[in-house]
Amino acid sequence: MEVKVSALHGTIPDSLNDHAVRHARRLERYPLKAAALSVSFEHASGRRAAEARLNMAGGPPLIGHGIGATYRNALNEAISKVERQLKRARARKRQRRREVVGR
Repeated sequence: MEVKVSALHGTIPDSLNDHAVRHARRLERYPLKAAALSVSFEHASGRRAAEARLNMAGGPPLIGHGIGATYRNALNEAISKVERQLKRARARKRQRRREVVGR
């Protein structure tokens, strides 16, 4: 999976970039076909914000927003929201398979 990290109105340290890549690798354990993850950071009105956008092959992108006191907290929140969406999508896919087999 390709990971792209960007910052609006500033720069981010390499340690935060590495942290984002590690979290992206964690999302690869789900069997859905994820093509790319883009993470963008923004500093607005004293709070740090992160947006994680996971582009899926053959489907709409999964988007998670996070706000925190630090960029790391905001990133963790955004990635966890995307992870919950992945779990729901996987459960829906399994449920559809069961319905087809049960007919």
